[in-house]
Amino acid sequence: MRVLVLDDDEFMLEFITHLLRELGVSEVLVATDGRAGLFVLAAQVAEIDLLICDIEMPGMDGIEFLRNIADQGYCGKIALFSGVDEDLLKAVERMALVRKLNIIGSLTKPVTIGALAAVLQQLSSPRQSTPDPDKIQQVFDVEEIEKALMADQIDVYYQPKISALTGHVTGVECLARLRHAQYGHLTPDNFIPVIKCSGLINDFTSRVLRKSANQLNMWLRQALDLRISVKVSMENLDRFNLPEIYERTVRACNVPIERITLEMTEGKLGKDFAQTLDILTRLRLKGFGLAIDDFGTGYSSMETLKHMPFTEMKIDRAFAHGATNDVVTRAILESSIKLGRTLNLNVVVEGIETETDYHLAVELGCDEIQGFFVAKPMPADDFIKWYIAHESTNDKRF
Repeated sequence: MRVLVLDDDEFMLEFITHLLRELGVSEVLVATDGRAGLFVLAAQVAEIDLLICDIEMPGMDGIEFLRNIADQGYCGKIALFSGVDEDLLKAVERMALVRKLNIIGSLTKPVTIGALAAVLQQLSSPRQSTPDPDKIQQVFDVEEIEKALMADQIDVYYQPKISALTGHVTGVECLARLRHAQYGHLTPDNFIPVIKCSGLINDFTSRVLRKSANQLNMWLRQALDLRISVKVSMENLDRFNLPEIYERTVRACNVPIERITLEMTEGKLGKDFAQTLDILTRLRLKGFGLAIDDFGTGYSSMETLKHMPFTEMKIDRAFAHGATNDVVTRAILESSIKLGRTLNLNVVVEGIETETDYHLAVELGCDEIQGFFVAKPMPADDFIKWYIAHESTNDKRF
């Protein structure tokens, strides 16, 4: 194991080096400021397993250092530490996460061997391999997307949602994946922007809704008591006859409309507020559930919640991840759940990745849980295997 420690205090460097060696770290590299840290990183041939970075340093401080390595695409694991106030340390952590750095924890000074050991334990978790987004973005243009739609290269993955009360599976969120010969199944952030800009969003959403409803029909025939959720962009709400289009699509699949929730993804209330409200209200009238997705971020705000006839609130992962250790995050999560319950909405907390966050969401009174702690999105065949195993063994995690 190789660890790089950045701190301007030589005594602190010696102290942390001593603790790391006691914990079995074979090689500890040190740097006294951000510029020295960049130099040490650039000189490495072998991979650094963990980078421990102080925030307050003369010259190039920790925030500047993190900005630089983020611009360089650094993907190694990082732990922050400092003697600053905990709320400021958390703010730096959030800034680093926004820059897509792999932050696995924060340490406050004075550092203890127990806290350091807890960080080192996280190094055993496998690093996810993801396609290079820069390369993917270079592949897609409108013509490429049109060909993918014509060739039926849009598949649907299913991420389970479970009851916070019983732990049983209540339904799935249907997530589109583009099947690419070189990159495999790609997530929406790699192709949705092109679809929205090219005027293909209506065709795309209709295809995903039809495939998802057909899959639901198969599950209902197998006596699986499930509901599905399908993402719909505010940009889909450009036609007054959209409720009829979606109704015909679902009816043709022989499934009850009441088992389908449409999740409204980010976007302003629409160029024509009256038209947006008209369409959403008529979708409710047809029997569709309506969810406000990623509540608390972007345009998924109080204003949207006030005006639109939602039946469900999905609280964004930003207010669930690490909520057990972050007072601010916990407060937002708790108040959001209370708001949803007060408005008689089905409250779903998404992005749950750890057991502690799961138990907190349950304790705070949400209705459903979704996230990697439960299960990752998966193809339909894999979902059935997971569903049978989950329901028959009553997974003790829940």
